[in-house]
Amino acid sequence: MRIDINQTTSVKTLFAFIVAAAVTLLACGALNQAGAQKLGKHPKANGWAPQASKDPQANSAFGAARDLIDDAQWAKAEAAFNQYVSQYPKEENLDAAMYWMAYAEYQLKSYNKCKDTVDKLLKTYQKTAWKQDAELLLAQLPGVVTPKAVTIAGPADVAVVSSEAAIAAAVDAASENVNAAVAQSLSQNPEAQERVAEAQARMIEAQERAQERTKEAQERMIERVKDAQEKMKDKTLIRSGVGYGVGYGIDFRERLADDDPCEFKIVVLQALVESDPQRGVAAATDWLKPNSGLGPPCRRYALRVLARHGGKAAMPTILAVAQNDPDIKVRQQAIASLGSMNDDSVIDPLRDFVNSPQAEISEPALYSLSQIQSPRAITVLTEYALSNKPLNLRRVAISSIANRPGEPSVDALFKIYEGSQDVEIRSAVIRGLGQRKSERAWARLLEIARGSDSVPLRKVAISSIGRRGGEQAIDALINLYGSEKNEEIQDQIISSLASSRDQKVTHFLIQTAKSPQTSMERRRRVVTNLAGRKDPEAIQFLADLVKP
Repeated sequence: MRIDINQTTSVKTLFAFIVAAAVTLLACGALNQAGAQKLGKHPKANGWAPQASKDPQANSAFGAARDLIDDAQWAKAEAAFNQYVSQYPKEENLDAAMYWMAYAEYQLKSYNKCKDTVDKLLKTYQKTAWKQDAELLLAQLPGVVTPKAVTIAGPADVAVVSSEAAIAAAVDAASENVNAAVAQSLSQNPEAQERVAEAQARMIEAQERAQERTKEAQERMIERVKDAQEKMKDKTLIRSGVGYGVGYGIDFRERLADDDPCEFKIVVLQALVESDPQRGVAAATDWLKPNSGLGPPCRRYALRVLARHGGKAAMPTILAVAQNDPDIKVRQQAIASLGSMNDDSVIDPLRDFVNSPQAEISEPALYSLSQIQSPRAITVLTEYALSNKPLNLRRVAISSIANRPGEPSVDALFKIYEGSQDVEIRSAVIRGLGQRKSERAWARLLEIARGSDSVPLRKVAISSIGRRGGEQAIDALINLYGSEKNEEIQDQIISSLASSRDQKVTHFLIQTAKSPQTSMERRRRVVTNLAGRKDPEAIQFLADLVKP
């Protein structure tokens, strides 16, 4: 699109072109932060954490696929989300899964497939929370779709397409005609000056929104890492003003019918426990006998009573239920309840449960082991992490180890890292080390970031260092950038520093943008990361850049 100054009949019309171009450039910068852009890290979208599902296998499949996105394994991520959509057609996360599948296709440069996936997402889920992110992704597709226009209303409506390539072409073509007229237009026209001020205000507002989205996404990423443990925590069902728990590690959110015999019996047992815990424990033990005739809800509540009030004496009863009860959910709760004992005597049976081929059994067993703080529990979790069990559960074991205090946990993480060559397992270990305050963990992170033969592992280590934050991490990443020759690693360093508002980081980004060795694409990314910073040095740098 060429803007001919001779065809512009008024200063207002000329100014409309200028403001349109400026606002469009701003939109491109904001999208680079909030949307799916090749110039930045993958999007931290408005639905980062998946909706809770009653199907643990669906949750595990979604989480495993999202981890592939984090690790930039685009082909595997596309296949994993495609399988998720096919295998779980009734899950609430299908819109999120379709978005991430489209994002992976974008990264693979499968632009037509990406367009088809986004079109299907927007058509099928018209009210999805992912709508804005999907539209932003759609606007990035080169040669597949016509980008949406950004229209600035004025004496003459001017539409400037918001794709990066179109913006570059339009600005380049118009610059020789427009630049000479900008200063004169603004100095002679008070209305033009006022509209510039308004445009700048809109720019600042959009930049602040983008920064808020980035911060929110980072918080959601932390929540997603913890999801494997949190999803199996104690749940409480509140009914008719009476609170009673029905699960330790598994969420059995069921509502009993008013005429269900268990409904009344549970209320009575609860009252008995409050009045006389010893007699309540005896009654709960009777409920768990094979010939009690009571349904699963009653038996699950009896397990809760024993776990809370029965002490070690109740352990044989709970273990027998975990091994023999005909109802899988009752067994799950019994297995999860064993961990609340925090006793080494349950570790051996839990080892058997955790090695079960049934995910319904191994998941609550992992939860139980995570509650037991002894070194033996760490040993079992380490063995599991090094096994050939499902990858998502092995990552849960690694995360459980990483969340434990003390150097034995660091030793276990080192052992897993050295004992496995699997990139995804090693990546999970690196993320676990990033959660530790140990100097040994810090030293290993630096070692991997600087010298690993694997670029993906180096990137994960750099990201983990960035999440640790603090002056030590900032100095380490800036120094690493100065000695690094791999451009992919340099990009990761910039992404890992981008969320910091430390003045040292701001200065580093500015110097990087000024360097003649820095590519134009990276300069654009750096400028985008400077958006919204209140640092005077950053503001002056951006102001100097926009001068004609």
